[in-house]
Amino acid sequence: MPLFSRRTVPVDDAPPMPRLVEIGEPERDWIDAHVALVSDAGADPDDLAQVRALYERWSAGWRRINPPERDDPAIMVNALGTAFGDYVARRTGLSWRLAEHAHGLELALYQPRGHVLLHPIGIIDERWRAEEPSGAFLVETAERLTQARRLAHGEGGGRRR
Repeated sequence: MPLFSRRTVPVDDAPPMPRLVEIGEPERDWIDAHVALVSDAGADPDDLAQVRALYERWSAGWRRINPPERDDPAIMVNALGTAFGDYVARRTGLSWRLAEHAHGLELALYQPRGHVLLHPIGIIDERWRAEEPSGAFLVETAERLTQARRLAHGEGGGRRR
């Protein structure tokens, strides 16, 4: 399923919008600590190419380990997801929220205008578990989000009527 779609989902089939709550200091501290893990691993969180390379390095190393002997990748996934999320948040109108779903709370990025909801940790987790070797999806997703923001704010380079 594509990350973004122009097709609308029938209302009956649409998942309910989660309850969204502003993050507090504990969540911001958690995000900052995980972004620091990316920095400590030698990647600049402000450089998406370096975050992509770190995803590829960490996931390749994890995949090389015999599956029964692999550690839980949650720390790496959380670190990459929060670094990616912070990168996107700094370049778009999205901001961190706690999204309350039927299965619990999850950090998400939200932009009320257009009701854009993005789960950056979930995006990393899905690709990691699918053993996606390339981190190209990070760059593609960030580019699509920043392009959508530019278009929404009339910065697309074309004439507005």
